[in-house]
Amino acid sequence: DESKYQQFYKSSAWRKLSRRFLESNPVCVQCYQDGVIRKADVVDHVIEIKDDWPRRLDESNLQPLCYRHHNRKTGLVREQRKHQTK
Repeated sequence: DESKYQQFYKSSAWRKLSRRFLESNPVCVQCYQDGVIRKADVVDHVIEIKDDWPRRLDESNLQPLCYRHHNRKTGLVREQRKHQTK
């Protein structure tokens, strides 16, 4: 149910955790691996919450990403999901 996930991202628990996580991890990990220092804009779930709901607030399942890398990852995951459901 999509609304469950939308509600989670609006929750105070997620907003507090993601804000604190970005303060502690301000650099996009993908850019850093490429030798570039770029500010992280988004806290990303390494394993999506749709695939592992219990880990939604687990910091070991989070990574800081810039918008570009987050959008790229999201697009790849959506493509994979489309192919899995066929």
